[in-house]
Amino acid sequence: MPSCLAQGMDPALGRSTASGWLTLTSALLLCLAIPDQAWCAEDVPALRVAVSRAISPPFVVWREQQASAGIDVEIAQELAAGLKTRVEWVALPRLRIEGALLSGEADIACNLSPLQTLRPDSLPQSSPLFDLQDMLSAHPDATGVDALEQLPNGAVIGTLQGQAYPQLDALFLQGRVKRDDALDEERMLRKLAKDRHPYGISSRQTLSWFSNTGGEERLASWRLLLGSRPYRCTVSPRGRFEVKQLLAGLEQLLSSGRIDQIVAARTAPALAVVVSVRSPVRDVSRSALIELFMGKRQNLLDEVPTLPVMSAGPERQQFFAAILKREPAQYRASWATQQFGGRRRAPTELSSAEATKTYLQRHTEAIGYLPLALVDSSLRIVYLP
Repeated sequence: MPSCLAQGMDPALGRSTASGWLTLTSALLLCLAIPDQAWCAEDVPALRVAVSRAISPPFVVWREQQASAGIDVEIAQELAAGLKTRVEWVALPRLRIEGALLSGEADIACNLSPLQTLRPDSLPQSSPLFDLQDMLSAHPDATGVDALEQLPNGAVIGTLQGQAYPQLDALFLQGRVKRDDALDEERMLRKLAKDRHPYGISSRQTLSWFSNTGGEERLASWRLLLGSRPYRCTVSPRGRFEVKQLLAGLEQLLSSGRIDQIVAARTAPALAVVVSVRSPVRDVSRSALIELFMGKRQNLLDEVPTLPVMSAGPERQQFFAAILKREPAQYRASWATQQFGGRRRAPTELSSAEATKTYLQRHTEAIGYLPLALVDSSLRIVYLP
């Protein structure tokens, strides 16, 4: 049986020929309309996905220099499945990806970090699929800061090669702080853990992955939120697939909740344990938090009472699962035993995240948890799952 794309596609180029009477889109629709699709699917071109070699887990897990798993990988695979085709990975240095999209060497690329050098802005992009948060983290021996202006003069900050950091550009230009570029975030965090530089900038998602795979004990627990940026996919106007087709496929994955499922399965919730910036508490381990909120200890610093606060909002379940590692029933049973006879007082219960934020701002002895989106300069992040 002849190929359903043979009359409209040049196999060598992987795109529609001038003499062909079928565009790629109509050819795909024709294939889908035929009951026996097995022979036809073989002729649908692979979705060529450019992936930056600078991307680290949980976005891309590399095996033998090939993208094998992770958020970026699963989103691309889901998109390809909707197109009835497979993914062909095009691993490139970050600086080459826009060029590959402009030339048609790749069809799509997701999770592109901002660059120091200006790049073409004419490439079509998807709507935001979810948020990435840029975080400043530190080695345990580094001076803690609540604002970038508090960084020590001459401090070295781990960064990614070629990546722009708008919040820090002025400080870099003034020579107030210095960059120490790494090829990817994982290498940067490993250097930070070994005290090769006192500070580092990474996405919250990669930072949490690193902490949860053995790096937690080698980094300070406090974090400084620098800002958020949208995760998008960028599409080639000269690729094998219509731009509208790829963007529509991504919108369908977003509206169906599939992208949220992929992200939730591979990342910790965007939840922060916080105190007032006026609090003396800066670092706290997860084990200390468990002891405090389960009633096994009464303070985090010697002779300084600590008042734990629980929010009744939806983030409460995230706190139980990601930090306490307990079921709500276990929490209630533990406190029921301790409160018998008035021996201990359970954490203060508040009605919402907004009420918790206000309480923490007013009480320097309090500690609680909030959605990361609610954290501002009045609060200090002392632990991030």
